[in-house]
Amino acid sequence: MYYEAIFDPTENEIYNEEAQQFAGKLIAIQDGWVINEGPHKGEHCFYVPNSTIGTIPKSDLKDIKSIPVIRWKEILKSMGVET
Repeated sequence: MYYEAIFDPTENEIYNEEAQQFAGKLIAIQDGWVINEGPHKGEHCFYVPNSTIGTIPKSDLKDIKSIPVIRWKEILKSMGVET
């Protein structure tokens, strides 16, 4: 599934510089898995493919919406991420 959401990090220090530039912005994400360790252990996560952002816990995302793949690719392109 393809999703869009507002990236709203609660702890900026756990994210790299690439991720921090998207704080407060609409991002394209894909469904991930349950995090097995760390401060977000047991929480479902999402990710931005072909990026170095890493996993994003659901708690750091607002207004998660399922979207068509065409819209998802447009958002990725606006983020500077290649598909």
